Amino acid sequence: MKFKKWLVCSVLFSSLWMTTAFSAQAADSSIQNESIYDLYVDRYFNSTVANDYNVNTKDHLAFAGGDFKGIMDKMDHIRDLGFSILSIGPVFSTESYDGKAILDFNEIEKHFGTADELEALIEKTHNQKMKLMIEFPLNNYSAQHTWASEEDKQDWIISKDGVLQLDLENPEVQTELIDTIVAFATKYKIDGVKLSEIEGAPTEFINEMITALKEVRNPMYVIALEESDANFDVNYSEQRMVALRDAFKNTDYPSDVISSVESNDLLLIDNLVSERFTYHSALENMFPPTRIRAAIGTLLTLPGVPYMTYGTEIAMNGQVPEESHQIMNFRVDEELIEYIQDVNSIRNKSDALRSGDIEVLKNENGYAVYKRESEEETFIIVVNNTSATQRIDLSSEVVGEDKEVRGIFESDLIRTTDDGSYRIVIDREIVEVFQVTDRKGLNTAYIIAMGISYLLFILFLVIVWKKGKQRRRDDENKAK
Repeated sequence: MKFKKWLVCSVLFSSLWMTTAFSAQAADSSIQNESIYDLYVDRYFNSTVANDYNVNTKDHLAFAGGDFKGIMDKMDHIRDLGFSILSIGPVFSTESYDGKAILDFNEIEKHFGTADELEALIEKTHNQKMKLMIEFPLNNYSAQHTWASEEDKQDWIISKDGVLQLDLENPEVQTELIDTIVAFATKYKIDGVKLSEIEGAPTEFINEMITALKEVRNPMYVIALEESDANFDVNYSEQRMVALRDAFKNTDYPSDVISSVESNDLLLIDNLVSERFTYHSALENMFPPTRIRAAIGTLLTLPGVPYMTYGTEIAMNGQVPEESHQIMNFRVDEELIEYIQDVNSIRNKSDALRSGDIEVLKNENGYAVYKRESEEETFIIVVNNTSATQRIDLSSEVVGEDKEVRGIFESDLIRTTDDGSYRIVIDREIVEVFQVTDRKGLNTAYIIAMGISYLLFILFLVIVWKKGKQRRRDDENKAK
């Protein structure tokens, strides 16, 4: 069965290459062509003990040992999943494993590695045809931050109680923050910045920072996982994230959010500061890998920019950060990982799935059917996130005249019925991607080749049989 699936997928992937002649890495610098994999350096993989200062894997709030070299060691995992942007959190000198209790912007956190190792990570990411993004918090640093003790910066500070809180409306603070991140982006060849802790930051200030960053190099994506009116490259909505999460944490739930997604939307079901999607699906007494498969399969086939938190591919659980920021476990069942790889592979090769038009044909309580289309290709996506088998009959006006529809993962070839429609039947809890192509007649060349192969095989058996018969005769003659 696995061989059959592999064979079908291989043929279809080859077809995608031929019909689109496109590679995501060769695309123009539009964030719609990207997909983001987000992690914290400390929680990914520990490659060297040389930087394991006061590491304690038993303490959920302590450093666990993950480092830049660890990400490099596991780069193939991220590349094979198909994500094009690697987001690694803050990398500055910090008191906390998540990098946010920043001590000094002029130093790289020694637990993570050296400046040279960060540069090596960026270079390897680029060599793998991916991009690297770091997180830059605008506020709430360590109370021991270098700015806290500098006399000329005391009027920048609102509070030192627990954390260093800055006055983000102060023009000097704004200038310093812009200069800091621009200098970093100029020195290290990063491709994007995720701004965080932006509450209280005027929109004009954020826009000025975005403009300054984009002048460093192209592309330079700037995003945030906080709602804002600033000119970020994608639109983040807490409500949309919750709606997507709630649509897939169980079956038969309202899925109206699918119809409202637009090309500039950030698509995610959880993030590094929220509860894990697995936590919510487990509360519903559902099997998390199946729920994740349905959710990610949908996100990767909708317009917008897919964004996945590390560990989703192994159904990592957790309600609060201390629980959900687990050390990544790479010794897991491969089925969910392979599914994400397959769908992302199709998306990366398909202009229609990344930036093509969408037409929603049906969407009701977990059962959604939509068409993604570009000038070169057409796909029909069927999301059956329900508890029952579903059927839909699509007219030739939707699919096209004299076409055939082939399911890439679960279904066989579909051609028109007697009434001219295309009947698609999908089992429960499955997202299927159908490729629409011109109808092909009998493949004469293939049939001839198979016939010749069959005749040659028969001829081979006859020759072997005759040689065996002759050998027995010779043996009998010798015995006489």
